[in-house]
Amino acid sequence: MPAVIRNATRDDLPALRALFARANDAPYDLERVAEEKCFDDGIAGAPTSRIFGDFLGASVTCGKWLRILLVDRDARRQGIGSALLADSNASVIFAEPGNYFTPGVLATDTASLAFFHKHGYAEKTRTWNLEADLTSLPPRNRATAQPRNPVFAFIEQNFGKIWRFESSRAAGIVTREENGDITGFAAYEANNRGLGTFGPTGVAKPMRGRGIGRELLMDALAALRALGYDKATIPWTDAIEFYRKSSLAEVAHEFVILER
Repeated sequence: MPAVIRNATRDDLPALRALFARANDAPYDLERVAEEKCFDDGIAGAPTSRIFGDFLGASVTCGKWLRILLVDRDARRQGIGSALLADSNASVIFAEPGNYFTPGVLATDTASLAFFHKHGYAEKTRTWNLEADLTSLPPRNRATAQPRNPVFAFIEQNFGKIWRFESSRAAGIVTREENGDITGFAAYEANNRGLGTFGPTGVAKPMRGRGIGRELLMDALAALRALGYDKATIPWTDAIEFYRKSSLAEVAHEFVILER
């Protein structure tokens, strides 16, 4: 099939949301975060959103990362996905640090895995999304704040530019301090805003092992509960036991990170 592909604009958002509703097989609401995924910057800068034909499929690429690839369920197996993938020239599938919908391909999605393998992508590693029930979470009085410069400086110094970038998009960040110095942070609603997402989070190396990470986690989950969420997603992690012990979170989905 000829690749009739064009750039998307914000005027296309209603039609893109309609496509996402009929094409999304992921366990999260892509319609809700459509504008963020299609048009918000990533660590590599502005994304490129592409539409195939009369909204039969769409892709979003940022730098080397494929952020989104969808084909209308009624138009699959016609080469549309292959055309969009070739057009993207992406070398990493979905696992875009700082602005991702999912951190890889669902491990249970054998059709998508076979599709990407066919096109030369291979498994690099696996990761997990956890889910925490917030309905029985007691309120906490720990104050939260909008992201601010000293917090960003702490994050970049201790955890790098990618986490600073992601945290800069957060609805709020909770911190712990000692003698006026920040010792740890936890952001929430930084990525997939509107879906109740926790993180990123980190504690300075000299301060680890003191329970600071758990306190930050519970503060951020309480903030998500205060925003009206009944559950929180703890994404892209292998620290399963920490989150299970700290918040009773359980594995919700396993993802495969693919690269070419």
